[in-house]
Amino acid sequence: MCHVLVVDEASFSIRKAVVHYYETKEPFYLPGDLTEGEEVFLATKEGIFAFAEALFTEYTTRPEDPFWRIESDGSEASYVCLDLISVDLRHPLLGRPLEQLGMPSGSIDGKTRMKLLESWQFGYFEADVQTLDQAKQRRTERFNERNHLEPVARQCAFCNEARQSLLEWHVTPDGYQTVCPTCHRWLHQQMHQAVDTAAATEEHD
Repeated sequence: MCHVLVVDEASFSIRKAVVHYYETKEPFYLPGDLTEGEEVFLATKEGIFAFAEALFTEYTTRPEDPFWRIESDGSEASYVCLDLISVDLRHPLLGRPLEQLGMPSGSIDGKTRMKLLESWQFGYFEADVQTLDQAKQRRTERFNERNHLEPVARQCAFCNEARQSLLEWHVTPDGYQTVCPTCHRWLHQQMHQAVDTAAATEEHD
């Protein structure tokens, strides 16, 4: 089963919430009644930006969460506990309303599910990771690089490469560095004992 869950941003700061809960690896609750293990795409009226799994559903008063924008009325309802799998606040699916995507909200059929999964994963599949830990590490790197807030610098901090279309972000304990794909790969080889984690780019020489 697969579900597209549309969240009203006037009631819940969903974009801030998914960034927070993805980084902390904590599950969180949203109104809904979904089956354990059901795949969930989170969306607003502006499009889709997160993929999650339903852990369980509880019939209860609204669970506490700092991202709610409205006061709870104390009534009971169904709330689904979600575990985030991936988040991308710059994914092309976020820039297109569901109507344009031809996607209904609520439960979706198998054909629509496959179309949506392929759209979500296209261009982000990491074929060179060999372990689950490497996959998780790459996912974290990609998330940080795609959701930074500062502009990219004009040249690589190491070799002075200046073709901006190839420049990328490298996260460090002190912030971000602008690097070209070659230096980016070299940096990760140094950091991870020469394990090739590759540059996070779809462009190559």
